[in-house]
Amino acid sequence: MKKICLLLIIVFLLSCAAVQERLAIKECKFSLISVKPYDFNFNDFKVDFRIDATNPNKIDAVLDKLKYTLYANDKGLISGSTGKGIKIPAKGTNSFITTVTLGYTELGEALISAIKSGKAEYKVKATAYIQTIIGEISYPVEIIL
Repeated sequence: MKKICLLLIIVFLLSCAAVQERLAIKECKFSLISVKPYDFNFNDFKVDFRIDATNPNKIDAVLDKLKYTLYANDKGLISGSTGKGIKIPAKGTNSFITTVTLGYTELGEALISAIKSGKAEYKVKATAYIQTIIGEISYPVEIIL
């Protein structure tokens, strides 16, 4: 009986630490560092986005998933997701790369919109997802361009 209680206490403490690491992601800052297009074909091409995540917390932060959309003149241009867990060290930064496929049609529409309006404004809207015992929690994050 004592072993079972001890095991339950250890599991509870570990799950609390895991939840704290996941909640710490809320204070992290995200910056788009580079954009690298490649693998061009007749319909589309791939784009790698390198994003830096900076953690100001005293504990490591864990991001289970990040979904994002790049907007050009308020029109959704590219959407993607990290699809894997990322750990950002306490008081540190971690870079990660996420890849999306961009069609020439979407790119052309964004270019025409920019020419018509005489400006090109870009922004990224993103949602961070963390897994907890009670389910997935999401909240919006800003990715600085």
